[in-house]
Amino acid sequence: MNSRLRDRVCVVTGAARGIGLAIAERFGQEGGRIACVDVSARRLEPAVEGLKSKGFDAKPYEVDVGKRDDVHALFARIESEFAAPVAVLVNNAVFARFEPLAQIEVETVDRMFAVGVHGLIWTTQAAAPQMERRGGGSIVNLSSVSAFNPAKDSIAYSALKAGVVGLSRASAIELSAKKIRVNVIAPGMIGTPASIAQFDEATIATRQAEMPAGRFGEPEEIAALAAFLASDDASYIQGAVITADGGWTIPAR
Repeated sequence: MNSRLRDRVCVVTGAARGIGLAIAERFGQEGGRIACVDVSARRLEPAVEGLKSKGFDAKPYEVDVGKRDDVHALFARIESEFAAPVAVLVNNAVFARFEPLAQIEVETVDRMFAVGVHGLIWTTQAAAPQMERRGGGSIVNLSSVSAFNPAKDSIAYSALKAGVVGLSRASAIELSAKKIRVNVIAPGMIGTPASIAQFDEATIATRQAEMPAGRFGEPEEIAALAAFLASDDASYIQGAVITADGGWTIPAR
């Protein structure tokens, strides 16, 4: 495995499971020092113990990314405990609900945007000064192909993920002068337990048949892309939105 992130402090939100945990593990393999952030200490603690058992420098941090003051305090704590400023930030945390328009409730939308949009603003706001002090950094935000190709019952989710794209590209413009790169990964269907649980076997088979790749993606495939974007190998990539969907969004011909 490469060591493209050697000794860099990497913050990964939503790191307790799924794509976030896969990214944290890949960053560890690449030599990164991982601050694993999640709202659930119950899930986070065993996840981080698993990373540490593999020899990775990983620490758990419980926080609600939708709370600005808590996020800023967290980043100060991370810099202190790792004795180095944050170099990489991956915003993966999400709260998602899929409902038809008539059933969408205020509380659901407020929570989705608190985590998925406000949280990105607060973490970026907290990380940027540290990255600037170290001479630059990389931010990778997780969107979704739903930002461009909405599915049924995804009104709030699609709006949320489109917001991630706009926020990221605007951040990329502002932070370029500080040598901070901001890029977006827009996954398609990824075979995490939470994603698979949404569908019955027949629907899964139909969805996979619709994809040129013939299958769902794996969390490790998204993690590999995140590691590339976080590293100096992607030094000339700024404000990009990269889909990783097995070809699902290719227009039918």
